[in-house]
Amino acid sequence: MPADRDSGADSATVSLRRHFDCDFADLWEAVSSPGSVSAWFTPCRLEPDRRYSLRFTEDSGETHVKYATVLDCRRRGSVGEYRLLLQDEGYSDSTVEVRVGAAARTGSTLELRHLHPPPELADGYARGWADYLDCLRRHLAAAPPVPADAAAATRRAGGPK
Repeated sequence: MPADRDSGADSATVSLRRHFDCDFADLWEAVSSPGSVSAWFTPCRLEPDRRYSLRFTEDSGETHVKYATVLDCRRRGSVGEYRLLLQDEGYSDSTVEVRVGAAARTGSTLELRHLHPPPELADGYARGWADYLDCLRRHLAAAPPVPADAAAATRRAGGPK
């Protein structure tokens, strides 16, 4: 499913909305935990300066790193959202907003908005985000859900929150 592009004379927004056949907790974990993000998106690591480094490898084998700084992150019940400042060396910074919520009937939804991506990269971001959300769908379909009691036991034992 492609991304929508809202564009004006000097700005653009890439917007995507997807439904996933999983519960809110599984989707939130997949998009908010660096280890989970690395499994379906690209290697993600928290740097000493508190920015996340995202390493991308092109089909040609060339790699480049982008940085993401969390500007805001909150979760209330079955809704979670965060905003990132995305830094791509040589290009203007942009903001990515992600909102995850439980769907009305079953599953969960994810809304992603990439605000003001560099104009020369906007089409690539639109295609890339759509492709990455397809990867997320495959990742979630392949991962067995974690029973609530097992997740609680892991937290009590000092594992991931």
